[in-house]
Amino acid sequence: MWIIITVLVVIAGCAVFFLLPKPANIDDPAKFERTFNAAEQDTLTSVQISSAELAAANCKDGDKCWILVDGVVYDMSVFPSWARGIHHNIKAGTDGTSHFLKSGHGVDILQKMPVVGKLEG
Repeated sequence: MWIIITVLVVIAGCAVFFLLPKPANIDDPAKFERTFNAAEQDTLTSVQISSAELAAANCKDGDKCWILVDGVVYDMSVFPSWARGIHHNIKAGTDGTSHFLKSGHGVDILQKMPVVGKLEG
């Protein structure tokens, strides 16, 4: 009896996974079209972050907790989900652009992310 129940639960789980609609904004580059307020624009023009600085901001041992999305460096330390330096397989200190593009997150999430600066180059 328990085998039948287990099989039914597995089948139901697979059906839900494959039949639920995917978020409409996956792979939509429009999700990068966020607006920056005056202070953020000033930060973007005045603060350049090197690749080495970004890599060092990996949330370990009290380090800064930054990610790069579409050329902009963001501070993720304000989000509890980033406390361990990783969120949905995106590691702090890395370029999360492709992961963000493939995620269900939209521009509204980018709007909430504090701007640190622009990546050099």
